[in-house]
Amino acid sequence: MKTHNGTKLIAFLGCFLIASAIASATSRVAAADGGLNLPPNMVRIEVFNGTQSYFETKLSNVPSGYDVTNATYQGWCIDIKTEMSRSPALHDVMLYSSLDPPNGSLANQRWDMVNYVLNHKQGNASNVQKPIWYFIDFNNGSIAPPQSDTVTWAIINDASTNGTNFVPAQGQIIAVVCDPIYFFSNPVQVSIIELANPVIPEFPSLVFPFLFAIFTLLTVVVYRKRKTGTLSGA
Repeated sequence: MKTHNGTKLIAFLGCFLIASAIASATSRVAAADGGLNLPPNMVRIEVFNGTQSYFETKLSNVPSGYDVTNATYQGWCIDIKTEMSRSPALHDVMLYSSLDPPNGSLANQRWDMVNYVLNHKQGNASNVQKPIWYFIDFNNGSIAPPQSDTVTWAIINDASTNGTNFVPAQGQIIAVVCDPIYFFSNPVQVSIIELANPVIPEFPSLVFPFLFAIFTLLTVVVYRKRKTGTLSGA
């Protein structure tokens, strides 16, 4: 006797396994570089003194379709020896994921520690900012807080113990580097903004048609087997 339930179960399980395998693979690829879709061209930032973070960083000139928008983000200083003028001054920058920074001084930093700190905050904004200065070194030497600053040292010690090779999971914070472009002006401070890790496949337009094609093919195969009576059960 033919069984429609068996046919439906096979179709469902087949599609589920294919979708799970592809989703798992694309998530792993996305997680390896942060899964961030950042503008490839220059954008502009305007910074204000923050309360919950060192900076409040307002982005502008960001085209649509990227993981950042023309909005204000929590920002942090990573170069204590260089100044950055506050609003209404504007600064041209390139944006890079801290999980995949360009070669040079940015690539040699302890972004694993910075990302760990941003995802395991304690105390106030000052307590979070000081460990970032401690772990980031642009040839200025590590900036150690006083031993009396117990909350800051708790963050530093926690990161030193647990932060090596830390990669933010889905929904956690990824530091995005705002690397300034000078154009004959005085050097501008390198900074970071916080962005939630989306873990979205970088080329979803290719993934979903592929899934649909597999689903259609599987449906046709199952239908033909039903018509010929090769799917049967007790």
